[in-house]
Amino acid sequence: MVSLGLTIAPAASALADDGPAPSAEAAAATAAATPSEAPLPSCLDQSIKDELGQTLRPRGVQKRNFAKRGHVELIGKGGLYAGDLTSSSWIAGGALGFWFTEDLGIELGFEVTPIALDLDSPLAEFFGDDRFEKGLGYLPLANLVWSPIHTKMKMGGDIVHGDFLVFAGGGRLIHDSVQGATFDAGVALELFTTKVLTVRFEARDVIAVQEAAAETRLTNNLVASFALGLWVPTGL
Repeated sequence: MVSLGLTIAPAASALADDGPAPSAEAAAATAAATPSEAPLPSCLDQSIKDELGQTLRPRGVQKRNFAKRGHVELIGKGGLYAGDLTSSSWIAGGALGFWFTEDLGIELGFEVTPIALDLDSPLAEFFGDDRFEKGLGYLPLANLVWSPIHTKMKMGGDIVHGDFLVFAGGGRLIHDSVQGATFDAGVALELFTTKVLTVRFEARDVIAVQEAAAETRLTNNLVASFALGLWVPTGL
C-alpha cells in the first residue's frame, strides 16, 4: 500500500505542474506564426495590386460619350420604298429632331417618293385609258422616338457607341391613290461616329389605305433607308 501511494503522488504532481490546456486563440496565434501561413508583407501586397491594375480593367456600366439631351438633330436620308400595291422606287427626304432626355425625343420628317404602278401600262393598252395616275407622293410624318438600348461595337481599332431606336407616329401620304391618314412604325440603329455627326440605318412600315388596280385596302409599305445626322446643341 505504501509503494502504490508513492507512485500516484508524483504523477498527480506532474499533472498539476503542466497547468491548464492552451486556449483556441493561443492555438490560432501559434498556427499563424508558421511562415507558410503568415500574412504577406504590405509592400508585396501593394506591388501585386499595382501589377494587376495594369492588366485588369473593371467592366460594367460606363458613361456615354455622346450627350443627346437638349440637342437638335438635322437628318438627311435616302433609301428604298417597297410599295404594297404600287411599284418599288426610291425615297428621299429629311427630318428635324429634338431630344428631351437621353432616351426620348421627337422627329418631324418630310420625304418624297414616286408612286407608280408597273401593271398600269398593259391595263391602259387593254382598256384604252390610264387606270392609275402616277406621280410623286409626299410623306410628312411626326414620330415619337425612344432609345431603350445603348450599345458599343468594336470597329477597326476603335469602340463606336450607338443607340437602338424604336419610333412610331403618323401623318399623311399625299397622293391621289391614298385615302385618309397614314401611320408608321419602325426601328433604327444610330452610330455616333463623331461628336457632331451620326450614321443611322432605318427600317419602317408605312401604313395607309390605298387604291390601285381596282383594289382598295390597308397597305403595308416597307421603307429601308440610310441617314446622316448633324447634332446642334441648344443649351436647354
